[in-house]
Amino acid sequence: MPSAEIVKEEFSQRRGQTVDDIIERLRNAILAGRIVPGQRLVANDLVEQLGVSRGSIREALQRLSAEGLVDITPNRGAMVRRLSREQVRDLFQIRINLEGLGARLAAERIHEADHRRQFLAVWNEVKPNGSERGWPLFMRQNRLYHRTIVSIGGNRQLTQLIDNLQLPIVMFQVGQSMQPENSARSHHDHVQIAEAILAGDAQAAQTAMENHLKGSAGWILQLPNTAFGLSV
Repeated sequence: MPSAEIVKEEFSQRRGQTVDDIIERLRNAILAGRIVPGQRLVANDLVEQLGVSRGSIREALQRLSAEGLVDITPNRGAMVRRLSREQVRDLFQIRINLEGLGARLAAERIHEADHRRQFLAVWNEVKPNGSERGWPLFMRQNRLYHRTIVSIGGNRQLTQLIDNLQLPIVMFQVGQSMQPENSARSHHDHVQIAEAILAGDAQAAQTAMENHLKGSAGWILQLPNTAFGLSV
């Protein structure tokens, strides 16, 4: 291969690695709530903060847009996705069925391998202990709990489908509207789900998870219009 072609290939590989790194850093910041729904992602600021080229930023934002994390509007730039009420409703309809199945599978497989130990390690970390938890901590623990249940179920396609729903965006979008009674209800539901899974009761686990998510959808969808993005 001519030297010029070798240089071109190496540059292309480095550029690809750079774009992947930008995507990972922005994705993590969005899912951790450091960048919030509706916040603009200004290319010039990202170039300065991350020390990368404008072209790499542009490519990273395009790929995040394809993932559904970012909306790109002509002449306005990129913005962290802010879902409409209808979009949130549709996502919860899907989530109720997918995570209900995930809880059923977790209960069916709780006695296999080290699944019980794995689940108990997470449950002991996130279960209610009477202390009040701030929203960022609640979000991290809630996401860990739900992801662990689906992981134990062992269906990788199901895990991927749920990850693609970008559910953390929904929760960060409406999180500031969460009331103590909503949090208390969530903790109560988590206890019921955990007890069913640990007992190996697949039907009870599925029902508990479905009821939990229906309850979450209920209070979220009753929020005022200011909690949601515009319908598309």
